[in-house]
Amino acid sequence: MDRSADEKNVYRGPLAGLLPFALYALMRGALQLVRNRSPIIFGGSALVTPLVLLLARLFGRKAVVLVHGLDVIYPSPLYQHLCVRWLRFCDQVIANSSYTAMLAREKGVVPNSITVIAPGVDSDRFAGAANDETTEMLGLAGKRVILFVGRLAKRKGVREFIAHALPRIVEKIPNACFAVVGANPHASLAHRNDTLGEIRAEIARQGLRDHVRLLGALSDEALVQLYHASELVVLPVLAGGDDVEGFGIVLLEAGAAGKPAVATRVGGISDAIDDGRSGVLVEAEDHDSMADAVIALLQDDARRRSMGNIARRRAQTAFSWAQIVPRYEKLFQSLLAASVSETAIEQSARS
Repeated sequence: MDRSADEKNVYRGPLAGLLPFALYALMRGALQLVRNRSPIIFGGSALVTPLVLLLARLFGRKAVVLVHGLDVIYPSPLYQHLCVRWLRFCDQVIANSSYTAMLAREKGVVPNSITVIAPGVDSDRFAGAANDETTEMLGLAGKRVILFVGRLAKRKGVREFIAHALPRIVEKIPNACFAVVGANPHASLAHRNDTLGEIRAEIARQGLRDHVRLLGALSDEALVQLYHASELVVLPVLAGGDDVEGFGIVLLEAGAAGKPAVATRVGGISDAIDDGRSGVLVEAEDHDSMADAVIALLQDDARRRSMGNIARRRAQTAFSWAQIVPRYEKLFQSLLAASVSETAIEQSARS
């Protein structure tokens, strides 16, 4: 068990691996439920659905699971049988986007048991202005920064953006620079490719070493500064395959920092961008339209700033935690009210 000062009431199993995790989670969960009367058991991914259901049934609690997209469709028959198939038995499934909700329905979860609640963003964290010192330290001084933030999974489309869109952008905007924050997702169960190596090879093929910065993982403070130093954020996600973009929280972070985004109309991204107002959506693999949208925003300061302002207001009013948390509270209260009604009906029937 590891309980650091920064992780009060967070328990970590002593052994690595899914089976030790499952056994430890069941043991720890049972101990917690014996000690308190928490009426709802909440799971943060479809992966833990069977654990949540088992504890809920044993202790007479409500089972709620939050799903994100890939955790619903991960293409393993064993995973689908052991985890995803049990979503339909939960009292409530919370989807992070309308797209993820559709995936849950396709897996047999009844619509009345699905609630869409988007991720939240701490808008205050992204307030402020660019720091020239940070920009210089990252080798971006004097550059028109196009920013990508995220794990370098293949579906993110970073290599394809460099291969097909960036050369066209650099031709029109010679001081454009694509800053990539992220690394290979080695800890992921779903992603094992050396995408970073493929990206490096593509940069060399295109002769774009002066126009790309691979920055790896950054501290929270440096990342916020980089958002402010950028002109816009891109999320060139690819379509199809066995991987999906359930939402795209980086787009909310960009908005909170007052930056517009250009992204593909894939998965749950459409929930994160108000197309034509807070950013621009293009079709997946339409690299010319992606390049044109980026160029147009870089060449139109007024439109870019206007979109950034709209994106900031949207992050503050629709996706701040002050807006998101009450939606969870309302859902939980409705579940508890339904539970009280069910108990009353059962007691009446017995009498």
